[in-house]
Amino acid sequence: MTNRVLELLRRTREIYQQKGLYTLFKRIFASVLSMLSYENSVFYIYVKIMQKRNGTDRIPNIQNVVHRIIETVEQLAELSNADYDLSQLDISQARYRLSRGAILYLLFVDRELAYKSWGALTEEAKKTFNRYPYKVDFEKNENCGGDAWTNPKYRRQGLAYYASYIAEQYVISRGATKFRSIVLSSNLAGQNSVAKTGNQLVAKARYIRILGLQFWRERPVKSVDKNKEYTVV
Repeated sequence: MTNRVLELLRRTREIYQQKGLYTLFKRIFASVLSMLSYENSVFYIYVKIMQKRNGTDRIPNIQNVVHRIIETVEQLAELSNADYDLSQLDISQARYRLSRGAILYLLFVDRELAYKSWGALTEEAKKTFNRYPYKVDFEKNENCGGDAWTNPKYRRQGLAYYASYIAEQYVISRGATKFRSIVLSSNLAGQNSVAKTGNQLVAKARYIRILGLQFWRERPVKSVDKNKEYTVV
């Protein structure tokens, strides 16, 4: 508990120093509001068996794309010092996530940030970018990802598809064998995206949060039909 309090104080000081008092108040207000708010959401859970691939079918439809895989705060600083544009990245948030073991995947076009996403090989890392309590069995070499973003300037160019390949090959080298993710039932674009990269729908989950209390229930599914409700086994 003491370590968590110290970390919270450190992050508070860092946000104040980098972003100012107004941003700090906004963050605190948003956190309190999130704790007190009510949520009742339905998610689809996807699983993908990791495979080594050559990536020739994942090349994006744009020139001068480079990728960077960041695992430490020091690597993030080196990237910034090398004149890569990180203005679209929340640096204080990224530092916190990296310090907890999260992996940051970045794509640049001529040093301009075009895409970013996060990955985790541990539960501690997962909690930094995904607050939903879906099960990922890290001890059995599962991994997960989330909080992806594509620069509007470069959307529909295949960057997410390419980034998923980069991430998959990297975590395989780290011993991962299975990828697990969740998508809101109302997010059709997200469902299409994960299906395109070889993820299979395996379960449906309901999440309820009220006054800080959480409820999560998963049920396996036996069929996939975008035009119908999923059938629960």
